[in-house]
Amino acid sequence: MDFSKYSAVLFDLDGTLIDYAGAQKYAAEHIMEVLDLENSSDTLKQFLGFLEGNVIQDFEACKPSAIEPGSSEMRQAFRKAGLSVEPVEFIELYFEGLEEHGEPLPGIIDLLKLLREEFTIGIVSNGPGSVQRKRLQKSGLMEFLDLIVLSCEVESAKPDPEILRYAMKLANSKTYDTLFVGDSAGSDMGAANAAGVDFVFVQPDGDFSAPGPRVLELRKTAEMMKYLPNETV
Repeated sequence: MDFSKYSAVLFDLDGTLIDYAGAQKYAAEHIMEVLDLENSSDTLKQFLGFLEGNVIQDFEACKPSAIEPGSSEMRQAFRKAGLSVEPVEFIELYFEGLEEHGEPLPGIIDLLKLLREEFTIGIVSNGPGSVQRKRLQKSGLMEFLDLIVLSCEVESAKPDPEILRYAMKLANSKTYDTLFVGDSAGSDMGAANAAGVDFVFVQPDGDFSAPGPRVLELRKTAEMMKYLPNETV
């Protein structure tokens, strides 16, 4: 893979640079602790399943289709999921817990140290600004970033290509010299393909069956180091 063609490398945040699964688990346990609920494996599984579903993910990304926490539709979604908790408080506690967890994935800091010598580095992430920025601060990744674009701040969420186009404008890069790295076929690869930029698909479980163009497939984001030019490494 020829990295010399790129001037900017943009990254998804959750699951690509920092541990999103760990953050969701931490947040779910925070909810159970504050609400004085039994911290059982069944309850944790139920909470995580709901947090990973479209109802919470759309709201977390500030998508136009998101259901408001205080609406009857949200209460109905909670009842359908078998959750007998107040939606507004649940979601507030979820974000409260989420922002306290910003653990970088293995090798990420070393990767960004190398990349910053040659490339403009940016984050393009779905999520609330205050939550994502606090997690980035905790992660120790801020010092390596030239730009941060978050869906709730720019009113555009992946897979909408506009969020990537906005990031490219900030990076002063074009479609042909921008690389986007992410772990979601629908959100990340969808945005990259729609924007016309090269995409690196990261899948820790090794399942690359999702259709769509990409220039590289990796099980870990840090494996990008193997493909960097010798002068960068």
